[in-house]
Amino acid sequence: MTQANLAPAERHDLGQHGRELILDARNVGVDFKVEGGVVHAVRDVSFQLHKGETIALVGESGSGKSVTARALMKLLTKRASILPQTRISLAGKDVVAMSDRDMRKLRGNDIAMIFQEPMSSLNPVYTIGQQICEIIHLHNRVSRQEAMNRAEKLLEEVRIPEPRARLNNYPHQLSGGQRQRVMIAMALANRPDVLIADEPTTALDVTVQAQILNLIKDLKDKYGMAVILITHDLTIVRQFSDYVYVMQNGVVQEHNGTEALFGNPRHAYTRHLLASEPRGQALPLEDGAHETVLEGRNVNVTFTLRRGGFFKPDFFDLKAVDNLDIKLMRHETLGIVGESGSGKTTFGQALVRLIGNQGGQIWFDGERIDGKDRKAMRPLRSRMQIVFQDPFASLNPRMSIRQIIEEGLVVNNIGANGRDRLERVRQALRDAGLPDNILQRFPHEFSGGQRQRIAIARAIALEPEFILLDEPTSALDLSVQAQIIDLLRKLQDERGLSYLFISHDLKVVRALCHRVIVMQQGRIVEEGPVTEVLSNPRTEYAARLVRAAFDIAA
Repeated sequence: MTQANLAPAERHDLGQHGRELILDARNVGVDFKVEGGVVHAVRDVSFQLHKGETIALVGESGSGKSVTARALMKLLTKRASILPQTRISLAGKDVVAMSDRDMRKLRGNDIAMIFQEPMSSLNPVYTIGQQICEIIHLHNRVSRQEAMNRAEKLLEEVRIPEPRARLNNYPHQLSGGQRQRVMIAMALANRPDVLIADEPTTALDVTVQAQILNLIKDLKDKYGMAVILITHDLTIVRQFSDYVYVMQNGVVQEHNGTEALFGNPRHAYTRHLLASEPRGQALPLEDGAHETVLEGRNVNVTFTLRRGGFFKPDFFDLKAVDNLDIKLMRHETLGIVGESGSGKTTFGQALVRLIGNQGGQIWFDGERIDGKDRKAMRPLRSRMQIVFQDPFASLNPRMSIRQIIEEGLVVNNIGANGRDRLERVRQALRDAGLPDNILQRFPHEFSGGQRQRIAIARAIALEPEFILLDEPTSALDLSVQAQIIDLLRKLQDERGLSYLFISHDLKVVRALCHRVIVMQQGRIVEEGPVTEVLSNPRTEYAARLVRAAFDIAA
């Protein structure tokens, strides 16, 4: 079947449900000028949107979803050009032909956008109230007090507690979920006809993600807005969208009603995306595998924080990890889950002595390590490794891939000579599913999934017994997530590795872990075999996490 049959210019249900057409985009094309040529980022993309409905643009990173959305608002960089055949009609207005002045009137009034990372979209030097008022003043002639009153009502509408007090806060004083709510309030300030939500929940906990998505849905129903949802999370798409467009390499490969597309995906790429949801489970542990690799007994971590003014500071202690016990067996994967601020990462870093603990005992392979200083820990470092959440931040941008992986071998005197070390580097890359001819390249030349593989190659090159994995798949597309999960399973099977896996993505935890610990406010509230905890949680907190992960609309 040809691509044109699966993705005609007009959607299959156009005009069938009596809703008014608000947005009609035809043959959208965007090119980017780059060194040595032109990149065709978006080619011949057509879609339609009716009032009061949600359509989803899905696809992996680099598929052209966000560029398409930005083209609708003409928010592209100077290097980008919208191709002449592009036609975009918003409520009867020709967007492509509009002047910059007219576009400024349109943005925020007729069409608004919520971006993926609110911290980079909010101005850190202005209060929340000032930023919302700016948008209200831009399109309305109202007094400062009237604008502030409207801003307060908007914050109340997006369910931010104590909205009046929050108007005087700066962005850094709010949590990630609250910042995203402020972005929604700003987008809704002038009641737009169309709201574009570009990966609005990627960096958020599952429970906060569910709250934000349900909030967008409630506001859409209340005001009859139309929503364009850009995401790579198919659970969200199934729960919240009416119609789905699947994009790959700047082209729409298939589109259909949500249930029709999920029930009968016809394009090979759509089937590949749907098959990429984390599946399967951890390989069963061998009988008699009772050897403990890592153990924590009554582990405490306390931070001294400051509140109050500069001249009258008030110091108080925050218990981030509160008397926790943990046991990790050889060849086992133990998951630690919980919302942001529950103490997961702090606990993991204390167990590998990256931060100090203020009480309790930590044992690694039968040896007590909680009293060891940096020098005393060095001989153990090659046996315990860490893969961090953001590979771009943890890989040195000035070092080549060979230098990055070889550094640990040199520091720990592993390898007989330079040639032996080079072979170990090549083998680590092959084991991590990468070609061994990339030694002279640098981190910025790779995709997010490839960089995470490089981070894993760096860890396994030292042949450790234990790896701490701190949210290693949270920033990755579903299909890349599935590859990393398969890779971690394969390495565990071949090398007998033990993993401590920190995550807030319960789907990945279910696919990879044998046991799971649920943390809340520095304490363990539930633990047990992963199938048992996720299918029959005993505490309300764990049940809430499970509902948010597997049934977002609940």
